[in-house]
Amino acid sequence: MLALGLGHPRFPETDLNLILQLITLLIIFVSLYYKKKQKLKLHGSIMGVAVIIHLISFLLVMGSKFFTYFDFYSTQTSILAVQTAWIHVFPGIIALVLGLFLVTVWAINASNVKGCYNRKRIMDATLVLWLFSSIFGIITYALFYL
Repeated sequence: MLALGLGHPRFPETDLNLILQLITLLIIFVSLYYKKKQKLKLHGSIMGVAVIIHLISFLLVMGSKFFTYFDFYSTQTSILAVQTAWIHVFPGIIALVLGLFLVTVWAINASNVKGCYNRKRIMDATLVLWLFSSIFGIITYALFYL
C-alpha cells in the first residue's frame, strides 16, 4: 500500500514502531513520576529502558526507513509530510544522542546522585527535544499513513 500516493510504502514495522514509541512515551512519564517522588535510582533505571527501546526502534525502523527513502525526503521537501519528518528527525537525533550520553554516564556511576543534579539542564533539554520529536513523529505518521 502506498501512503498518500507519495511512493512511501507502509510497512507493518512502521505501525509497530508507532505503538512502541507511544509505549516509550508512557515509560518516560512513569519515570518522571518517580523523579518527582525523589526515587532517582528508579527514575534513572526506567529512563534507561526508554532510551534502549528508543535506540533499538531507531536502528531497526526509523533510521533504516529514513535512509532508505533519503532521496525522497531530500527532493520532495514541498510535501507537508516530508517537512514534518525533517522537523521530527533533527531534535530526535539530538535527543537520542543526549539520552544515550545521560544513561551511559548514569550507568557508570548510578550511586552519584549529585552528578545527576549537575546534568539536570541537559536532562531537561533532552526531555523537551524528545517530546517535541515525538509529537512531530506522530504527525508525520498520520500524514503519511492515515
